[in-house]
Order: sequence, then C-alpha cells, then structure tokens
Amino acid sequence: MEREPVSPLTFLGRVCVSKAKLYNLSPEDIYLVHDDLDKALGKVAIKLGGSARGHNGVRSCISALQSDEMTRLRVGIGRPEGKTTVTCYVLGPFSSKEQEMLQQVLTQAATCLLEHILQRRAPHGEPGDRG
Repeated sequence: MEREPVSPLTFLGRVCVSKAKLYNLSPEDIYLVHDDLDKALGKVAIKLGGSARGHNGVRSCISALQSDEMTRLRVGIGRPEGKTTVTCYVLGPFSSKEQEMLQQVLTQAATCLLEHILQRRAPHGEPGDRG
C-alpha cells in the first residue's frame, strides 16, 4: 500500500507534535525558531504566541498543535529585492554578503534564545526579594 505524499510543511507540524508528546511538552513549553521577512537581516526578536503572520511553517505547527501559544524566536531575513519572488528568496541560498553576517546573526539568535529560557526558568522570589 502506497502512502500519500506529505508536504514538508505538514511534516513540520507532525514532527512538532511528535516531539511534544515524546517530551511531554505543552505548546507553552515549545520554542519555534524561524525566519521572518518583516525583520531586517540580522535582527532577532522573541514573540510570545499569536498568529502565523503568513509563515507556512509556523502555520503548520499551530495547526498540528491546535494552539498558537508557542514562543517564537524570529530571525530577520528581510524582504526580496527586485522581481525575486518570496518563495525563491526564502528557499534560495544566502548571498556572499549575507553569509558574512550569518555567524553573527546565529550567535545573536542563540544568545537571545538562551537568555529567554533562563529568564523563564529563574525562580521568582517574594516582592522585594533580591535573591
């Protein structure tokens, strides 16, 4: 019996659900790291929940998990210039100029993510408690 092909985006959501079940994670425990056309190349930001804003990979995860409560680390890639389509731009290779920035961008993204995780996991003391 032949299996019906699964689109990569549907597969992404299925993997997300599979790993959430494996590690007993709720959507609030999951971090999605993804590219963002609305941010300039090299800019990173944390977003708590919300819609997919047109991002098919995020949409797949929201649909599969039946929740939009995941934390997202949005890594800016900017918008395509000229007549380049968004699909070709997103799926295409980085230019040599972009590759020069890539290590710094990935380091910044990893630092942002780790700081957020540590901040979430830090114990909260009583008001006025400094330790």
